[in-house]
This record gives sequence, C-alpha cells and structure tokens, in this order.
Amino acid sequence: MNDITDKKIRDYFNGKLTATQEAELVQWLKLSEENKAYFLSCKEKIDPQEIEHPLLESSFIELKNKLLINQGISSKIYGTVRKLQLSFSRIAAMLLTALIAGFGIAYLLIGTAPPPTKVVWFETQVPRGEKSQLILPDGSKVWLNSESRISYPSDFMNGNRVMKLSGEAYFEVEQLESRPFTVETNNYNIRVLGTKFNVMAYPDFNRTETSLIEGKIEIQKGEQSIQVAPGETFTYADKQYSIKEAKVSQTAKWKDGVFDFDQIEFKELIVRMERWYDVDIEIKSPELNEILYSGVFKNEETIWQVLNTFQLTLPIRCSRVGFRKFIIETDK
Repeated sequence: MNDITDKKIRDYFNGKLTATQEAELVQWLKLSEENKAYFLSCKEKIDPQEIEHPLLESSFIELKNKLLINQGISSKIYGTVRKLQLSFSRIAAMLLTALIAGFGIAYLLIGTAPPPTKVVWFETQVPRGEKSQLILPDGSKVWLNSESRISYPSDFMNGNRVMKLSGEAYFEVEQLESRPFTVETNNYNIRVLGTKFNVMAYPDFNRTETSLIEGKIEIQKGEQSIQVAPGETFTYADKQYSIKEAKVSQTAKWKDGVFDFDQIEFKELIVRMERWYDVDIEIKSPELNEILYSGVFKNEETIWQVLNTFQLTLPIRCSRVGFRKFIIETDK
C-alpha cells in the first residue's frame, strides 16, 4: 500500500475526492479482499480530529454498522445524534455527498444483501433539546424533532420502504412507484406517494396528527383507508379520527427553528418547551392547563426569554428553582 492510496482514503472520509479519484478507489477495492480490509483498517487509524465534517464520519458509522450486519451480528443498531452548528441546507448537501459516495463503496464492501433471517432495524434517537436530519438510502429526507425516535430495517431498499416513528418528524419522500413508503405509528400507518408531510406522534399527547403539505397520503387504520388532501390535517384521538383544513406549513416550521402555535393548550406548549430546551417546567396552578395560546418565536431565544414572553401575555409568574427547573403559577 503506498502513501498516495492512504491519502485517497483520508480524502474520501473528508469528502475531497473528485469523481475520477473516487472511481479509482472503487476499482482498487475490486482487486482483492485484502484491499477491502486495508480500507477499513486505514479508517480505524484516522484520528477523528482529522475528519473535517462530522456528518461524513456519522455516515461511515452507519456504513460500518451495515458491514457488521452482513458478518452475522443480529442485534439492533442504534445511531448517535450529535448537536451540530450547521444550517439544514448545508447538512443536507454534506449528507447527500457522503451517502452517494458511501453506497458505491458499501456495495463493494458488503456484497449481497443479508438473508431475511438477519434483517435488523437501524434506529436514531434525538434527545431533548436537539433536532436532527437524516437522508435515507432512497434519498428521502427526514427531520426529527426533540425526544423523537425513528427506525427502518436493513432491507429497506429490497421491498416496501417501512419506517417506525415515535415523536415528531417532517418527511420529504422520494417517489418510487414500485416501492411503497409507509410510516408506522402507534395509532395508524401512513402510506406515502411521494410527498411532504409532518407527523406528530408523541405518546404523552394522547393523539396522533399528520399534516399533508404537498402530494398524496393515505391513512391506514385496520381495514380502513382514508385519503388526505394537501392542506388537511388528519387527527386520531380517543379512538376517533377527524380531518380538517389547517395551516399545514405551520406544523413543520419547527425544523427551521421557528415555533408557530395557533390555539394550543398551555399544558402541551409547556411539554414542548421542555423538549426543545431540555428543561423541566412545573405548572403549579392547574387552571393554567386549559389556556389556549397563540404565538410565534424562534429557537434562538433562551428559555428565559420565552418564559418572559409568556409572563407579558398571560396572567402567570415564572420562577427558577434549579439549574434546569422552573415553576409557573398564576400571578395573583
């Protein structure tokens, strides 16, 4: 192995290879199993500090997990989400570059797909106070809100594209007519036909909502199949469903760091604040729970700035009782 190839491997993980250089690396990998093994061993020797783009490193972690699956490991693979100070557009571009390059080399490294008995689920969890964006193997994009979890099987591209969601996510799905895309929640499934939509399925909200921004979706509940049109929100609560016209674009603004509420119950608003800011807020006055709140603010504001806004517009008093703990009560 010469220094030029070492440098190419390092440049690959930094996203610096040209199309020609990447093709040369692919051809070199095809030559022998020893080359494939060296490629992986070289990656292990790279100091993480040398990798300029952490998202490219994250993409390799997922690639590495897939390699382990094909070697017979059948346990669940859990993704790690890191808070990144990057714009969503830049994140999307970087991930797309990494994934396009990665899949070509992944094919050479992992060979044929694992047998059905070895299908496992990749899972990404987003903690309180953070958000994340994923690009799926089919090119579909998913934004995950705070304290959300999403998973998909290792044979995602071999048949029907299926994902499981707990929490909230915004989807931009690539249309592949021969491979339906389905999002499974605790209350119902969403069959997608190339579209943009938001799903809110937090267990503690006692309802599941899907808002269609563009395209076409079909809600599947048991043997029922319900069409949802753009501009409509489908809600399932108390074992009943409803469809209504709504400001559906409003439901997905959280992915851009903008929180836009229209007549939301105050108790739900506080739970959302806890998730977005990773704090604990206790409502001392039960009568506040039923207040309906409307407002717009940015995630750039601190929790104190948000609470001060509440105090200016509502008959409440906020106080801090711990490092990340607050109390809200009626201002008498």
